[in-house]
Amino acid sequence: MTRLVQISDLHFGTVDPDLLEPLSQAIGEAAPDLVIMAGDFVQRARASQFSDAAEFMAGLGRPWLGVPGNHDIPLFNLPLRLIDPFRAYKRWIDTDLQPRASLAGVQVVGLNTADPHSHQRGIVSPEEIERIGEAIRAADGSLVVIVAHHPFHQSPDVEKKLMLGAADALEHWAQCGPHVIMSGHLHQWLVEPFARRKGANMTLQLHCGTGLSTRRRGNPNDFAIVDCDAEGVAVTRMVAEGGRFVEAAAVRYDMGEAGWTRSGDRIER
Repeated sequence: MTRLVQISDLHFGTVDPDLLEPLSQAIGEAAPDLVIMAGDFVQRARASQFSDAAEFMAGLGRPWLGVPGNHDIPLFNLPLRLIDPFRAYKRWIDTDLQPRASLAGVQVVGLNTADPHSHQRGIVSPEEIERIGEAIRAADGSLVVIVAHHPFHQSPDVEKKLMLGAADALEHWAQCGPHVIMSGHLHQWLVEPFARRKGANMTLQLHCGTGLSTRRRGNPNDFAIVDCDAEGVAVTRMVAEGGRFVEAAAVRYDMGEAGWTRSGDRIER
């Protein structure tokens, strides 16, 4: 079994300081093989915020990878946003904007969806759609986990615009084989197959809320523990409560030729 922890939207610059130690401790107790950070390390792409974010990630003491979010590129410095939008991110977080990791039975593929030409809306290009499709096709029995900041599907009541290219990506990847997409951006929790098109239940989507920020949008701070084996994944939601992170819900999905099907028990508190 391979254990992943997914966190997202830390937003250093707006963090709740009382959650720093509880989140770090909860991740340490989970003892993941890899921590995945799905973008928005910081609030305003300032060096001081990136420095704090880098220190926090290093302090976890676990292997980790992340991808940029829309808040990780400058908002008000328009020349830098257009000429070198990821300069600070590359200095403090990672020079690789689309990192990959190979674990036992799991291939993690990073995707940079942050668009310097848009304040919030993300984008995935045809070239990136094909790159990740090829990774799914070449997985050879391994589970492919795609890490992106922007979600590829969201409910109609969400005010933010859906990412450009999202529908094409889902359509193409569904033809390539089963996979998981981990994302953030909405500060909402969701884990379920994407099944609005024929064959699209090949995609199991997992959105996390914010791990640390006070910008909760009516939702609790949370993160996910994802246990992967040859048959599927078990996802546990960990929620901030009473100064610590506690288990709030758990669900298992099995992976088959027809895509993802829910199995096992689900608990909610």
